Amino acid sequence: MSVQDNHMINEEKLNLASVIINVRQWVLGLLLSWKIVLLGSMLSGAVFLAYKSLKPTVYTAETSFVLETDNGSGIGGQLSSLASLAGVNVGALTESSSLFQLDNIIELYRSYRMLKKTLLTRSDGSNGERLITRFGRESKQLNDWLEEDVDFEIANNQMVVKHDSILKEVTELILENHLSVGKPNRKLSILNVSYRSKDALFSKDFNEILVEHVNRFYKETRTKKTGENLKILGIQADSVKKVLDNSLMLLANFQEENPNLNPLSLSARVPMQKLQIDVQASGTVYQEVVKNLEIAKIAHRNNQPLIQTIDSPVLPLEDDKMKWYKALIIGLLVGGFLSVIFVSTKRIYYSITKDIP
Repeated sequence: MSVQDNHMINEEKLNLASVIINVRQWVLGLLLSWKIVLLGSMLSGAVFLAYKSLKPTVYTAETSFVLETDNGSGIGGQLSSLASLAGVNVGALTESSSLFQLDNIIELYRSYRMLKKTLLTRSDGSNGERLITRFGRESKQLNDWLEEDVDFEIANNQMVVKHDSILKEVTELILENHLSVGKPNRKLSILNVSYRSKDALFSKDFNEILVEHVNRFYKETRTKKTGENLKILGIQADSVKKVLDNSLMLLANFQEENPNLNPLSLSARVPMQKLQIDVQASGTVYQEVVKNLEIAKIAHRNNQPLIQTIDSPVLPLEDDKMKWYKALIIGLLVGGFLSVIFVSTKRIYYSITKDIP
């Protein structure tokens, strides 16, 4: 072994010894400063425990449901294939807008229209007050609104610009601090809607009413086009049926008034032949309209979205109240960690300043 190799080995031993000495001095310094570490841990534990005890409890009401958004497969595709064999195009009956994909429905829950409608809804509890009034009372803003002569317990058509201004401020506050809408898994068609507030009953009412309004709006809009087509076909069927009934009645009256037509007089039989053509044409048209009407009914039923609730808010709601012993342990650990950093930093600072001439 060369002299250079021996020198490198000695340097490595010296470096390792230096590290061990520094670690021992650091541990010894912590042991000598145990009072500071203990005091910091106890102080931090007491502060954190007091903070968690005095902090108002926040209650979370959550609803989760399955939302079916597939538009082009399954029964709808089979229906289109069968109808095309009969010479009927049901594309217009079964076509759905891509407006209501799951990501867009999330934005629908966050829309001003849905939140405003929810806030102006009267709940069963609290003497039938609107949710906006209960929100103002919980957030301690109700007295300020009343001082500005803004009362939401009036008819909607009596509300003025001040009401709309406050509603916009409240919806922004709800979106920022209270409402949460999202998918627990991007691969699943499951949606979670949660609302957080200091009032458990208000959280439950707001969550349930918002889900009810949005899901009803979704169903109505999803089936609006097929519903309108169904209504038009129903009116057409009734109209053609009346024409057919009238044609049959005219033909029967003519045959009663002319029971013995001369078979050799062709001109005398023309009126009856016209009536027979009218009956035949009306019957053919009525048959086609009824067929389209039945197909439209099937398409309308198949276009009804599937919204199956999985979980709904039930009292008592989930809250963020931490157990006292958990708060104490977390406070002690955080305080001890910060105290160790303080003592270590202090020793490093003294060692550096001591070496400075």
